[in-house]
Amino acid sequence: MKKILSVLMAPLFCAACFAGCSSEPEDPLASLKSEQARIYAERSISLNEAVKEKYWQNDALFMYHYYPNFTTDATGDMSTAFAWPYTENVAASWRIATLSDGAKGQVSDYYKALLDGFEYYRAFRNDYQVYCASRSTEIGMAAGDTYYDDNVWISREFLNAYEIFGDEEYLKSSEGVAKFIWSGWANDELGGIYWCEQKKNSRNACSNAPAALLFARLYEATGNEEWLDRAKQVYQWTYDTLRDPSDNVYWDNISNEGNIQTWKFTYNTGSMIAAGVKLYEITKEQAYLDQAKASAAGAYGYWFKDKEGFDYKTIDSVNPWFNVLLFDAWVELYKYDPETTLVYIEAYEANLNHAYDMLHDGLMPSDWVNGWAKDESGNPVIEKANVLDMAANSENFGTLAYFYEYVKE
Repeated sequence: MKKILSVLMAPLFCAACFAGCSSEPEDPLASLKSEQARIYAERSISLNEAVKEKYWQNDALFMYHYYPNFTTDATGDMSTAFAWPYTENVAASWRIATLSDGAKGQVSDYYKALLDGFEYYRAFRNDYQVYCASRSTEIGMAAGDTYYDDNVWISREFLNAYEIFGDEEYLKSSEGVAKFIWSGWANDELGGIYWCEQKKNSRNACSNAPAALLFARLYEATGNEEWLDRAKQVYQWTYDTLRDPSDNVYWDNISNEGNIQTWKFTYNTGSMIAAGVKLYEITKEQAYLDQAKASAAGAYGYWFKDKEGFDYKTIDSVNPWFNVLLFDAWVELYKYDPETTLVYIEAYEANLNHAYDMLHDGLMPSDWVNGWAKDESGNPVIEKANVLDMAANSENFGTLAYFYEYVKE
């Protein structure tokens, strides 16, 4: 039996409450038709609530990086979330908001507060709207390194918020940040978007693949052909430069000297699959879809392995945030290749459910196969749970709920 957390909601009282009569709590998921979607949506919401409870300080719009929260330097561990993990908390709430009007209403206050909190990462400069890796104690006064990939995720979340709430200011911010990202294109023979503005040593899959998807989506939102041209350019560069032709999975980066770092991470390949699907939808060019299918098959073969004691293929990647970008790409690809892609999604779903069976203190482990560390008695121990992983676990179940309710045939 799967452990399914009920969504805890404060009861809403009718006008007759003073006479001792109360109404039933409103169900934010009442509109969902799929029972499986409801189960996974409840898990997503409960995991998001656990993160909010353990990591978030609403008065200061502040997110801890680890749980337990290290608030002194005694351990040597940083307690303030960097921009990248902070952004994933925004993404988790966005995904919940896509599930139903009720879920959107329930999460909106927290979601909007998280969006407001971005401004503590905003750099003090007047050339571009850009966000630093580290948080400032004052709005708009952040300093330090600015990573193009961090800003891709932030621009994406402003665009997501625009699509959810219809507020043009979010679209304006998304475009403003995207202009900074495009400024990172290297105008030399090698090309590509650099990884870090201050350390232009490499051009990475993580700063290019998701930028291609972002630019394509901005084209859809604005009708500005420049964004589509940029999306195609960045996509083609990544495909030509960082794709391993032996399996169509993507390498991590290429140095200025042309040396390729052959690490492979799920999110880079996932971003290229999603970009390929999106460009196919816009242009109807079959090559984009064929390339997405090839990389989807390559990713499944590379990261999903037979393991003794399991009746499904286990995932060989212990970063839930990396993984959710691959999963989201498979969900988008399913619309055009359902039979093949369903095999990938069902294996992914089995890994998620196995991890949920190891729920502890309201949180799910980042290692979906082996679970939490254990003490001498074999009890689970949460030593240093990164908010990036914990928020991504919520988004993973939210994406699974979205798949069952709105995508699966």
